[in-house]
Amino acid sequence: MTGLAHSDRASRRWAIASLVAIVLVFIGLRLLTGVAGSAERWDEIYITVPMFDIIEHGWSVQTAIDFQETKGPALIWPYALLGDWLGGSLGDLRLVSGLFFVLSAVPMILLAWRCGTQRFDLFLVTVCLILLPTEVVYGQLVMGEGSFIFGAICLLLAALWGLGDGRRAGHPVAGPILFGLLVVILLHSRIHAVAWAGAVCLVAFQREGIRSWPWWLAALLAGLLRIPLWYRWGGLVSSDYSNLHGLGFRLEPLVYLGAALVPLTGIFLLVWLARYRHCTLWFLCPLGAVLGFILSMIAMPDLAIPSVLELDVMHDRYQGIAATAVTMIAGEGAGRSVLLGACCMLGFASLGGLGALALGNREANANLYYRYDDGLTTLARIQFWVLVSGISLYAFTRGFVFDRYLVVWGACLPVLWVRYLPRWLLALQCLALFVIMLRMINNWLV
Repeated sequence: MTGLAHSDRASRRWAIASLVAIVLVFIGLRLLTGVAGSAERWDEIYITVPMFDIIEHGWSVQTAIDFQETKGPALIWPYALLGDWLGGSLGDLRLVSGLFFVLSAVPMILLAWRCGTQRFDLFLVTVCLILLPTEVVYGQLVMGEGSFIFGAICLLLAALWGLGDGRRAGHPVAGPILFGLLVVILLHSRIHAVAWAGAVCLVAFQREGIRSWPWWLAALLAGLLRIPLWYRWGGLVSSDYSNLHGLGFRLEPLVYLGAALVPLTGIFLLVWLARYRHCTLWFLCPLGAVLGFILSMIAMPDLAIPSVLELDVMHDRYQGIAATAVTMIAGEGAGRSVLLGACCMLGFASLGGLGALALGNREANANLYYRYDDGLTTLARIQFWVLVSGISLYAFTRGFVFDRYLVVWGACLPVLWVRYLPRWLLALQCLALFVIMLRMINNWLV
């Protein structure tokens, strides 16, 4: 008991150190880059318009609901409310982003702790959260992803609390209710919440079978509550942006998002190579590679970027870390398509590797073995299914596709990196993410 109490005290100290670290990162970047007083950057020219309309003209149906943006009221309203209270300038709205960035560490630490993470590993989880691609940029600019990631982590915490694990009883009534409320909020921020809702329901069914019906009911009701906004807007997004994001069928987004998986899940391919003999579903990794190859052969996306953004013209657009990397390495010729296809194979193979590690392991004494109801196993399964379902949904869309969509579906990856990777692989992953972070800082904050 004394050792356990000592461990708890050490974990609390590292949790506090984590919060101090993320605050220092936010303040340091804000001061060193001077971003607080700079002009609009990235999507701020669009996303801040409805926020400033509310701040300057007050709350009304016109300003609070009938605005033009791709994000929903659950994003716009908190920024307008808090931004107005702080002063109403662009710098004040960016401060709200910083608040979400810092606060994201709180549910992330609680999530990691519920999965059995202790002491220094809690600090490492926070470091990985900071290094999550573009996360530090979300903490400095007015972007939709930062607040969504905060909400997604809260949803994960609610799901694990409601489902329970081998050590703690679940909450079969309160859990689905809280989960449903959070899904409603996230759906009214961006439609990407559908993947999170579906992933939690799938994992609940894997664990509880027919008794998982409250989770499905909660997700269904949350989805129905999004219909009035869909009807009022006439689609997924407001009318001015309907050509950028809409429904349709195409396979090209799967190729691009598969390639964009490499920085996030590519490291799990190495873990799978060391552990595949103990995975009951080991074949998911090679199956993913085959799927990536077939898709890249029949649906290679065009990475050309129009020089002008025309909202009244329907066109596809693929942009982000993956597009930049393959263009820098292979240029704009056929070599770029070959490299993008290879990355797609690696991305889907690594996603299959993550699924094999999460969905079954025969090695009872291995570090990667957990009971089916263990918190970490539940979290890993949710992460696998949210990536699978989220990427699959883009086969039924048209318009823009960006790497950062994967980041909003990768909210619990920091926990999995710390818990699933040996220390040397974790160091390698952090180094790669650090390089990406430096480039993003240089592109968008300096």
